[in-house]
Amino acid sequence: MKRILFLLMVAFACIQANAAEDFSSNNYIEKYGRLKLVGNQLSDEKGNAVQLKGWSSFGWQNNWGDCHSDAALDQMKAWGANVYRGAMYVAEGGYNSNPSGFTQITKDLIDKTAARGMYYLCDWHILTPGDPLSGDYSQFNTYFTEITNYVKSKGYKHVMYEICNEPNGVSWDRIKQYANQVLPTIQNNDPGAVVVVGTPQWDQNLGDAVSSPITGYNNLHIMYAFHFYSCSHYQFLSTLDNASKSIPLFISEWGIADFSGGEGTRTVADVCVSNAKTLINQYANGGNQGKQKISWCAWSFGEKNEQASAVTSCGTLTPSATGLEVISLMGGNGSIVLPQTGCYEGECQAIPGIIDLGKYDNNPDPNAPEIATGEGVTYHEENTVADEVNDRSTCNGAYKWGGADYNFRINECVDASACYGLTNTEGWHNLGYIEPGEWTLYTVTVTEPGYYSVSALCNPTTKQNLSITSYTYCCNLLVDLDTKKEVTDMSFYSSMSGKYAGEEWKHWAWENNVMDIGDGNADASSTVVLFKSAGKQTIKVSFLEGLPDDGYAAAGDLGPLEFTKVESYSGEGFSPCTSVTAPTVSAENDAVAIYPNPNNGSFSVSLDGEASAELVLSSYTGQVVYSSVVFADSEINTGLKAGNYIATIKTANSVYVTKIAIK
Repeated sequence: MKRILFLLMVAFACIQANAAEDFSSNNYIEKYGRLKLVGNQLSDEKGNAVQLKGWSSFGWQNNWGDCHSDAALDQMKAWGANVYRGAMYVAEGGYNSNPSGFTQITKDLIDKTAARGMYYLCDWHILTPGDPLSGDYSQFNTYFTEITNYVKSKGYKHVMYEICNEPNGVSWDRIKQYANQVLPTIQNNDPGAVVVVGTPQWDQNLGDAVSSPITGYNNLHIMYAFHFYSCSHYQFLSTLDNASKSIPLFISEWGIADFSGGEGTRTVADVCVSNAKTLINQYANGGNQGKQKISWCAWSFGEKNEQASAVTSCGTLTPSATGLEVISLMGGNGSIVLPQTGCYEGECQAIPGIIDLGKYDNNPDPNAPEIATGEGVTYHEENTVADEVNDRSTCNGAYKWGGADYNFRINECVDASACYGLTNTEGWHNLGYIEPGEWTLYTVTVTEPGYYSVSALCNPTTKQNLSITSYTYCCNLLVDLDTKKEVTDMSFYSSMSGKYAGEEWKHWAWENNVMDIGDGNADASSTVVLFKSAGKQTIKVSFLEGLPDDGYAAAGDLGPLEFTKVESYSGEGFSPCTSVTAPTVSAENDAVAIYPNPNNGSFSVSLDGEASAELVLSSYTGQVVYSSVVFADSEINTGLKAGNYIATIKTANSVYVTKIAIK
């Protein structure tokens, strides 16, 4: 039996298929500098023709399926992207719902693309209504003033502006009227910028822009948008070809999909792929006829179940079938999938701040069938409660009403749910049907050492005792703020307990921790979490039995935890772990092996001529879950749950370490 050599990686998961060259190290901003127009051609600072290629975001609203984490940006660049379009919806739950929040996301992505040497197309994403001067979009100058001032303050030269996505139902004159209100703001704060202006009929009617281009802005480089979906818009390619001879164009959105994005399926007809290749190879690339090289952004770098999505999961960043086609047209290699941190979607949560309990770490095992399959690695789930919603016998169903598509972490066993209800909690996730013995891991970034109070988002079912420990330092993190002595647990008990029968899920409130869950009135704010050092570290949240004298068993749901610094710390740091180390895996050996592997918890061990050996199975977090003396080729029944484990086989002469998968 051939055994697979692997190395357990605690901090990073590498699912790179081969060592093919990627584009990760390229710095396009250094290479091209501040972009400009030379005639109709987008060009670098020296006047050489430039063609940008990249992706558009899907939108940054909660549960929309967009991937814009650090890991996502790294991955799209590795595949060949040198530009990222931030499609910031204005209506549809976007900017208008949280102007400061969405403005900050824009600034963050401007910073992150600058750090990666990529260009950024800042999109004011109007759609419905299609009139850019509609009252729904009245804050356009507020937004562009703040963003351009930010760009100016940072001295950035990689930001371009798309001032109105897909105008529709309005004339070109109306769009020009709008543009003449936005362009002076950009010209004043970011002179010399490239600006992309939307065109009528969802960015497909270019004729009016050809006949009556925008003039009067000598300090701006004005281009015009064209959008194309390959299953629906083949007839517009001649429009693109004719217009490219007269005006500078930017294909700021195109996809291998129906014009709607192809929602509900990832399958496209061959003709859609053929049409996409025609768009890029025959029209955008300029050919040998001296035509304009047209830059483009593909829709979209997201995971939603639709034809146009570039990846199948924001967590794994595995390219979809259409994503692979876009990567090929970009000149990239879709087999390259970069290492990812264990953090959910590659984005580690921060302290101080709110830790979303549904966003526990991804499985960092590079050899797992799916990176998200983390039982015994990044979580442990009990399945004994009778009223849990789905059949849990195979550990592939969970109570997971975690998004509009009901697909939040669907391949995992944890009862993760969105905090839906009436109290403005949308976007957060909770853990439901919590049982004693369950735990989850979170890799967090701690800003500074200190004592942190903890509050929790609770609903009327919440009665929880929990511990918070450091996996990084193998120690307890809970202390009493007054005495500075360690305590074993903290408790949360909802002040709404017993209310809203049958509709508990609709009602959430932030609660401080209490003395115990049998006395919801006794404040225990002196119980805090102590972080002795700053930086990235992994914490473990474990759910405990009810206290012996409180008369309750731990139960119910628990939402996010909010960590607030209440006192500084300047003493010695934690000692590093000594009891848990990453296992070193032996070289391939056919004589010492577990078979069958994978198995259902029953297997045998070949021992290279030895009569017996010591077998130890442990979780990836170092916890021993099975230990026994075993005999060569005898059947062993472990009774373990499905998951991935480390097997250590100690014979008289050697020690072998391998992975075992129980299905």
